[in-house]
Amino acid sequence: MLRISKKADYAVFLLGAIAREGAYPGGPAEDAVVSAHEIARQANLNKSVVANLLKKFARDGVLESVRGLKGGYRLSKAPTAITLGAILAVVDGPLNLVDCLRPDGSLETGDDHHCNLITFCPTKNPMRIVHERLQALFQEITLAEMCGLSGCPATRVSFVPAALAGSHR
Repeated sequence: MLRISKKADYAVFLLGAIAREGAYPGGPAEDAVVSAHEIARQANLNKSVVANLLKKFARDGVLESVRGLKGGYRLSKAPTAITLGAILAVVDGPLNLVDCLRPDGSLETGDDHHCNLITFCPTKNPMRIVHERLQALFQEITLAEMCGLSGCPATRVSFVPAALAGSHR
């Protein structure tokens, strides 16, 4: 079954918390930053998990990091410009639906592929179609949409990741 990891679920929450504060270019508080400690406290998440995820997003350019006593994080672009695909790629790496497909959707044909059936498999092309459609969907869904932000600037909404709300994914 295709599942979004718990870390990816947390990442959407963390980035959404920053977006709701308006801490992004063109946002109502574009010069503000949100501390990892504050987000961890609000979400009742382990501070090291939060800090590690935020650092990862800063390294990949999704977040800007401000050091110091009043430091924290802000989005590097508007929530409407950050996609679920980009978030998933940072947390879990590129989408790889089946072993015979590379993340770009091309077929694995070299010695490094993991399937002995590739030369006569009747489902490799249909699976490529599913892979490409999922990739396209993940690139269409934005952080703003996932967090219920209607047309940034952000409106404050209460958003709790499913993993924290007692939902079992």
